[in-house]
Formats: sequence, structure tokens, C-alpha cells
Amino acid sequence: MFEIDRSFWGMSQISCVDAIWDNLPSRRELHSRLDHLALPADAKVLMGRLLETTATVAGRIIEVGRRILSFVLEMVRSFPGTTLGALVGLTVTSLVGSIPLLGFVLGPIAGPLLAAFMITQGALADMRNSTVERQIALFGAKLDAVVANG
Repeated sequence: MFEIDRSFWGMSQISCVDAIWDNLPSRRELHSRLDHLALPADAKVLMGRLLETTATVAGRIIEVGRRILSFVLEMVRSFPGTTLGALVGLTVTSLVGSIPLLGFVLGPIAGPLLAAFMITQGALADMRNSTVERQIALFGAKLDAVVANG
């Protein structure tokens, strides 16, 4: 009755997923990135343990921790404003929830709203910065073309 389209940009879905997951950074590169982060040593040790986490699925060993850590580091690199907004929003949410008596009432109401607001503000900042960077890159390319043509 129904035919399943197994193509995704000209690739089968399985090979597309394999292509995404096979191009992960090496453990050594991830350890190097972790070492250069401005985090306490305890946090780096915990992330290093996460990096070593593996799972066996269908007789194949999958480095789950490596995949998670590379995804998180890539998102932090790509969207720094959104990451900062999430951290600030969740921190303020926990602070509001810790207020005696009032936190019990305000925490469940204001917490998710604060977190959503801060994440949205960070995402908007990321979008504004990415358009400016694109415009600068486009201007540089046009300038190079003008200089090359004399």
C-alpha cells in the first residue's frame, strides 16, 4: 500500500546516519577540548568519564559518551548565546525555587517562564550575530573579487 522513501539527499537513511556519526572527533581531540575549557577539574573529570561511556547494541560497540560530548561541545560552539541563556535561566530558576515559602509558589510558575525567556533571548542574540558574521563574510568575498579584478 505505502512505499517508504529510503533516500535522504540521495543516500539511504542508514548510510546518512552512519556518515554523520562516523565523522565524530577522536577521543584525543575531545580530551584536548575538555582540557582547554574554563571548568573546574571535577567537572572535567566527570566529562572525561562520560567520554569513556560505551554501550553494546546489536553486537556493535557504540561510544555513547563520545557522541553526546561531541554534540554538546558543537552546540556550545555554534550557539554560545543560547547556551548562556539556558545556563542563566536555569540558575535563576533554581534561585527562585530556593526562596523560603515564596519559592514553593513561584518556582513552578516563574521557573519555566524564566528559563524559556532566557533561552529565547540567547537564541535571538545568536541569530543576530550569525547574520552579521554572514554579512561580513559576504563583504569580504566581494572585496576580494573587486581586488582580484583590478
